[in-house]
Amino acid sequence: MEQLKQWYEGLDNNEQRIVMLAAVFFGVLILIFGLLKPINDSLNSLQSQVNSREKSVALWKQSMPQIIANRGNTNTSSSSLSLSNLVTSSTRKYQLRVSRVQEKGPTEIQVWFDNVPFNEFIKWVAELENGHSVSIESVNIRTKDRDGLSSIDVKIQRG
Repeated sequence: MEQLKQWYEGLDNNEQRIVMLAAVFFGVLILIFGLLKPINDSLNSLQSQVNSREKSVALWKQSMPQIIANRGNTNTSSSSLSLSNLVTSSTRKYQLRVSRVQEKGPTEIQVWFDNVPFNEFIKWVAELENGHSVSIESVNIRTKDRDGLSSIDVKIQRG
């Protein structure tokens, strides 16, 4: 540090001013790109996540009346299928990608989806409730990475 002071003091006044201005300039750059920009990028990322979740909630609010209205209408034609078989066949119909299935007994199953089209998921839920004598006990939207694609887990119960 002492050598730096001696070097600085050895400069003439114009050079000292230039060195000071350069130090201030680089200090500001370090402040901007080392602190302020990462904070701003994080805030933008969080804001986009909030916007995405708000859109998901709005879609749910829009779709829930239809699901609730159709809850009482059941069809017993597929009541002989196990929940596992019912999930397998119905997800193929809507081309939903199942990432995990956990059976919790003969009348309850938990299903996880990754990157599924939200509208197709809602149609699938409506078909299960309307046509297959099952009820949706809970739905958890874990993430929504791209427009219209969500990672969702759903708990389904028969009876």
